[in-house]
Amino acid sequence: MDRRSFIKGSAAFGSVLILPSLLKAKVQGANSRLGVAVIGWGGQGVATIRTLLGSPDARIVALCDVDEDRVAATYSKEHTKKWLTKLEGIPRFSDYRVMLDKMDKDIDAVAVCTPDHSHYPICAWAIAKGKHVFCEKPLTRTIWESREIRRLAEEAGVYTQMGNQVHTNDAWRTIREWFDSGIMGEVEDIYAWTNRSWGFDTPPQPTLPIPKGLQYNLWLNVAQQRPYSKDFVPFHWRGLREFGTGSAGDMACHFLDNPYSAFNLGLPYKIASDVLPSKDFSWPKAASIDMFFKNKYGKDGEIRLHWYDGLRRPSEIKGVSEAELKDPKNDNAIYIVGTKHTMTFLYTGSGVKLVDRNAQIELMKAGKIPPKTIPRNRFPYNPQGDWANACVEGRMPESNFSYAAPFTELALLSMISCIHPNVELFYDAEKMSFKNYPDADKFTRSLYDYRKEFLPSAIKI
Repeated sequence: MDRRSFIKGSAAFGSVLILPSLLKAKVQGANSRLGVAVIGWGGQGVATIRTLLGSPDARIVALCDVDEDRVAATYSKEHTKKWLTKLEGIPRFSDYRVMLDKMDKDIDAVAVCTPDHSHYPICAWAIAKGKHVFCEKPLTRTIWESREIRRLAEEAGVYTQMGNQVHTNDAWRTIREWFDSGIMGEVEDIYAWTNRSWGFDTPPQPTLPIPKGLQYNLWLNVAQQRPYSKDFVPFHWRGLREFGTGSAGDMACHFLDNPYSAFNLGLPYKIASDVLPSKDFSWPKAASIDMFFKNKYGKDGEIRLHWYDGLRRPSEIKGVSEAELKDPKNDNAIYIVGTKHTMTFLYTGSGVKLVDRNAQIELMKAGKIPPKTIPRNRFPYNPQGDWANACVEGRMPESNFSYAAPFTELALLSMISCIHPNVELFYDAEKMSFKNYPDADKFTRSLYDYRKEFLPSAIKI
């Protein structure tokens, strides 16, 4: 039985394990290149288009976007015009469901580059079709969705990757190597901040008419019907709870990947926040969030993580000068405080160094900067390329959904804390529940009923 017959013969999705060897066999067909459908190619998908066009392991076989006007505007720019000619003749769709049905035989994998609220339904649909999946960060909009999409992917045996390019570079490996060598001492605190600010002071006002090129009902996807507004389509949806995940959901999957991976942070047991006032429809425009982890690498078995967004930043960090903290150019930063030294690096995951430059020079002179012992990714800053190559080689990428789901959960927990400012939330990860504040439990799931026509029929909500 060939792979396609195997999948189609599996009537009950989720009850059959699709063996990786069968998936690998499809990719290694006549041309040994992964046939990819890109969904959301007019927006965030531009980076994926660029990467896949230059990948020897992939070929783009289908394109899907609900907004023809944005596609046209995107590919009218000087730096993108050259790609449009390479995409001529490739079938285009506005509905991913139609595309996956009509082009099932041609599509090996799907790249999901759409707004947060549609990540889960599109990934679920693609997995139900037996496709490998690349999904932009954050993996999903809610914790339940992250756990569910991980389960579906593991049961299907597909190769998955979340698009946090930071995880493919050297930084978390370097941090771990330096920590293991004793340079840092024990970890005390992690500080990270971004100038990103998402949120609305007043509800977005309806805008008429709806642009002719926008299939607004398809843009809404599983979300409930609401009037179209140019205030959140196509870009500022991140500030609305029903579509986005705020500043932490937007940027934490970049900033926090390095310490999360280097120290195996896991999930916090306690979270507390202070935020600018926000409405029940919007995320706050600025937040300060403290997360506490029980962790063997921390001083006294605990690591404290401090996140700031919306132009907020800490007033002091051990070993960091006041001038450095207040530097306007330092508006996106991350620092790790150890009992011996404080470390910093760019949020993109490069330039790992000690804040005390003289101490680092002395360590270098003494030959105490450790060698690179943790294997490096062959595709630094290129999660799409790593994913395409992994699908062809038959290996699981590093930032697969089994890794990305709990990491996304960390970021989403911070946003739940923002809904309950000035309250210490104690989290029971096993039960996905706040044991001292059960009213917050509902925010681990969607706050609206999904429109089920955008989900595969086998999915049970």
